[in-house]
Amino acid sequence: MSGCGGCSYRGMSTAVESTFVGVRFAEETNLTLCATEGRIFARGDRVIVEVEGEPAFGQVEQSPAPVFKPCQKAGAKKILRPASNEDESAHERQLERQASGKIFVQERARALGLEMKISRVHLSLSGKKATVHFTAEHRVDFRQLVRDIAHRFGARVQMIQVGARDESALLGGLGVCGRTLCCSTWLKEFRPISIQMAKRQNLSLNPSKISGQCGRLLCCLAYEDDQYRGGKRPKDSPAAAAPGDAA
Repeated sequence: MSGCGGCSYRGMSTAVESTFVGVRFAEETNLTLCATEGRIFARGDRVIVEVEGEPAFGQVEQSPAPVFKPCQKAGAKKILRPASNEDESAHERQLERQASGKIFVQERARALGLEMKISRVHLSLSGKKATVHFTAEHRVDFRQLVRDIAHRFGARVQMIQVGARDESALLGGLGVCGRTLCCSTWLKEFRPISIQMAKRQNLSLNPSKISGQCGRLLCCLAYEDDQYRGGKRPKDSPAAAAPGDAA
């Protein structure tokens, strides 16, 4: 469940409130806490939620939803209404435009000679906003690309540059452990990872075995590093065990 993780509130409640539900947008791994304002929504209901001033199409996956911190209530998104047939048709068009939009942006970037990788193109349900996530090794002058995208979709364009790890968190997937990537679920802050962590744990130094989907060293190498650094072997964890979730 999304929510603030850095407030000073130290308690934790398992209270379940009928005024909050967990909504999933597209293929996102995490659920978003949404306020129903007294209305009752069942699991599977499709709803329109206000996200950054724009309507977004989602599906209720948890009803009611537990609220762990008071600050989560303040950050909960507002459910505007149950999704209508028109909303569902608009969502289908949105998905089609996003698929064709990514191809268009990739082709225009190549035509303009821009050294960048397009990770994801998101178009709002209203069609008024287009968000492009990309990775690049160097600074990119994408002003002409923005004009081309705005002309193609008639939308306000936002370009967001992300790193390799952030891209994996954005796209999701499965790690070498067979579980959903930590970075796309619960891991929100990346720690510096070094090859020394793998050496201390007596792991294979084969890059294919200690690298995540992002091509960087596995974030889970740091999970038990403090215990290995102190010369202690974690309980129930053999020294040569495979790493956990990938980053």
